[in-house]
Amino acid sequence: MSGGGGLSDSPTGGTGAGLRPYLKRKKSSFGDTKIAVLGHEGTGKSALSVRFLTKRFIGEYDQTIESKYKYTTVVDTESITFEILDTISNREDCGARDDVLRWGDGFMLVYSVVSRKSFDALQEVKRKIEDAKKGSPAPILMVGNKCDLAHMRQVTKDEGEKLALEFGCTFVEVSASEDVSQVTEAFHALCREVIEFKRRSRTFLDRVFGAFGREKASS
Repeated sequence: MSGGGGLSDSPTGGTGAGLRPYLKRKKSSFGDTKIAVLGHEGTGKSALSVRFLTKRFIGEYDQTIESKYKYTTVVDTESITFEILDTISNREDCGARDDVLRWGDGFMLVYSVVSRKSFDALQEVKRKIEDAKKGSPAPILMVGNKCDLAHMRQVTKDEGEKLALEFGCTFVEVSASEDVSQVTEAFHALCREVIEFKRRSRTFLDRVFGAFGREKASS
């Protein structure tokens, strides 16, 4: 596998044999990056996850199985360990269950550009994330998958950009089947947002507790 990445020796999902990273990089001080991949069934969530993890495209998956993967790779010279939860959609919840939303550091919201229903469903997913995070911001990347199927498109790129602007998040269109680099960059972009979010949160807490400590010392 190129790029120094590899699956852990014991992935929870079904990708098979594990690989070790062959490049040594500085380990990120922000720990694992937990990404939950959410979206309507049939949008290609599993294909995106496995494409990123293995660089291979697999078109058919058992949509009744939820898989969690651990994967270490290099992002911007830092060694990052991804934990990726490839969710299943029960009763059209798009995988956005309370336990999943509490677990995730960042969220990849996936729709298919050939399915208006999957696009419309993201409004409710975003609302559930806000509820779970008590209104606090959370790193989100919105992904329009299957952009290679232009002749079947039901959702325009402009519509995707408009909804992402409404959500206040980054937006990309990708083709899991045709371009592994697009998929890799999508996961890396969300990882960067998670790290930056953690960095800002840590800085804020340092200021709060630093001020508290100075106040206590002077009293």
